[in-house]
Amino acid sequence: MPDLYPLLFRFAVKADAHYDVLSRRVRKGLGIAPPLRILPYRGYGTPERVVIKARVLEERKVTPQRQRHTLWSSAVASYKRYMTREISSAHVAVRWGDKHWEGVTDEEGFLELWVPPPEGVRSGWHMVELELLSPEAEGVPRVTAPVRVAGTSAELGVISDIDDTVIATGVTDPLKRAWALFLTEHRGRLPFPGVDAFYAALQAGASGTADNPIFYVSSSPWNLYEHLDEFLSIHRIPIGPLLLRDWGLSRDGFAPGGGHGHKLDKIRGVLETLGHLPFVLIGDSGQEDAEHYRTIVREYPGRIRCVYIRNVPGRSKRGEEMEAIAKDIRDAGSELVAVDDTVAAARHAARAGWIRWEEVPEVEAHRREDAARSALGERG
Repeated sequence: MPDLYPLLFRFAVKADAHYDVLSRRVRKGLGIAPPLRILPYRGYGTPERVVIKARVLEERKVTPQRQRHTLWSSAVASYKRYMTREISSAHVAVRWGDKHWEGVTDEEGFLELWVPPPEGVRSGWHMVELELLSPEAEGVPRVTAPVRVAGTSAELGVISDIDDTVIATGVTDPLKRAWALFLTEHRGRLPFPGVDAFYAALQAGASGTADNPIFYVSSSPWNLYEHLDEFLSIHRIPIGPLLLRDWGLSRDGFAPGGGHGHKLDKIRGVLETLGHLPFVLIGDSGQEDAEHYRTIVREYPGRIRCVYIRNVPGRSKRGEEMEAIAKDIRDAGSELVAVDDTVAAARHAARAGWIRWEEVPEVEAHRREDAARSALGERG
């Protein structure tokens, strides 16, 4: 029977996609179908190969962040982002300089296109134009998708967890955590005060001009992409590709369910694509980050410079358990550093030569400011 599960899931996904097509056809006939939109995601790659990512959805007319002034308006915006209707088999044109490609969305409306960038492309961010060709392309605005190219100027890459490493949720259950993230716009705080300055220092690297790429992985659904992106922007955390999870029915099963193993696949994808870079991994002790990072260190010997684990008060692993993981990571040629705050992590990174020492006082100043704001928010 277990062997039938993949077939059943594939059949269910196709049936769901056909239902969405039929539903839109009926609603369009009744004149109540909203227009379509392209939601661009941040892609990444090297001068030889990059991935361009987007999703084609029905337009839900989410109120812009600057116009949302209440908790209710934030919750409504998040609800609209969750309750999406995806467009499968949509044809999308991609233009980058003198290059042109076309791609087709999958059953969940995702476009993932691996392409060679234009000749002579440099490290940094590049904007790629996306245009809907079909269906119902008339009137659908063109959009630009950012693509992060990591070239020879980068010294290392950074992969960071989001949940309880950057954004406070205080829960381990993925459904409860998603609900908590509904409200981060007005109640959110950084559980890692000073994370903006620390990540900026890692991005600048030892030279101060390295422009190291940063990636964010999370168990949150793709429906929260814009929400999380706004949160990172509001707190001036360095931007980077967000690697999220497809919730609901998929070819692989029904998510969320069981652990956070999907993060391993996302991390492996980054390491395989940016094979010329060593990496620093950042997570927290409240989930399975340490275990997953141990797996990555073993699978990619010599590639992981360090694993930083933020201690989550009241939810950290037993000392002997964490020490066993740390030993395994040391034996595999890397190190695990458990820290209580960003200043400790910054000092270690400076000693290791990954950031400049002059950035450490900046991280400490930001940590104090963030902690003070957090304390005021709690009292309020």
